[in-house]
Amino acid sequence: MKIEIDVDFEAEVASFYQSLGITQGPGDVQYRLILLVLAKNGEGRITRFSEIRRYTDDFADRGSIGSKMKTVFQLEGLVERVERGGYRITKKGMIAARFIQMTSEFYKKVKMTESLIERIP
Repeated sequence: MKIEIDVDFEAEVASFYQSLGITQGPGDVQYRLILLVLAKNGEGRITRFSEIRRYTDDFADRGSIGSKMKTVFQLEGLVERVERGGYRITKKGMIAARFIQMTSEFYKKVKMTESLIERIP
């Protein structure tokens, strides 16, 4: 799965979903970024916590991301902790990452449709 991570775009997409009342998953920029970083490295590969923080530091402090890794990602079986500061995404995590990508695609389609409607006289 080829993944390019644009932090500003992900924040914009999360904001869009928050405006619809969705604050978990697609509406949580931290969740989006963490999953995309893990999926970018791929299943079976170790992702360092410092690599995740490179993308999330603008939105949250270290404790917030660490807490989310323990209370959401590990608890739900999206990642496995394999060593100190290392995580491996699971099949379930890859499915969640694909869902996040699909929410981004939906957002792009909505924005494209909005721009087309605005141009209609």
